[in-house]
Amino acid sequence: MIDKYKIPLAIILGAVIIGLFVYFAAKTQKVNQITSTATTSPVATTVVVEQSIASPTPSPTPTPQFSEDDAKAIAAALAAKLGVSETNLDVQVTKKDAKHAKGNVKEKTSEVGGGYFLAVKTESGWVIVYDGQATPTCTQIAPYDFPTDMVPECLDANGNLVTR
Repeated sequence: MIDKYKIPLAIILGAVIIGLFVYFAAKTQKVNQITSTATTSPVATTVVVEQSIASPTPSPTPTPQFSEDDAKAIAAALAAKLGVSETNLDVQVTKKDAKHAKGNVKEKTSEVGGGYFLAVKTESGWVIVYDGQATPTCTQIAPYDFPTDMVPECLDANGNLVTR
C-alpha cells in the first residue's frame, strides 16, 4: 500500500521544492538590479539612484634626484661663501639626497687640508649651511631637517655634543 503512494508523494514533494525555489528566487534581487515600486498616487515622487565610482589610484610622483647641476651649484655656492674662484676649489659630494648634501672642500692652491660642508636646496637654490672642520651647531642644522646619517651629531648652545 505504501508503494502505491510513493510516486504521487515524490511528485508533490518535488513541486513544493521547486515552488519554494521560485518563491525565494523572486524575493531576492540581483546586484545592481533596480525594481520598480511605483504605485498610483497623486503625489509625485523622485527616485534617487546612488552610484559609487571608485576613483583611480593616483600614480606616485617621482622623487627629485641629486644631479650634476646640483653638484655644480653647490661648488658655486661654496666659492661665493669662501670668496675664492670656483676653479680653485676641489669639491667632492660624499652624501646626498634631493635636498641635502654633505661633502669635502679644499682650495687647490692651499697647503691647508680643507674641511667639509653641509648644503641644503631651497627655493632660491643651494645654500651652504656649514663649512669647516668642527661639528656644526644644532641651531645651524635644525631648520633644514638633515638626515642623521649626514649629520649624526651637533653642538648645543652650551657647546655640548648632542647625538641626533
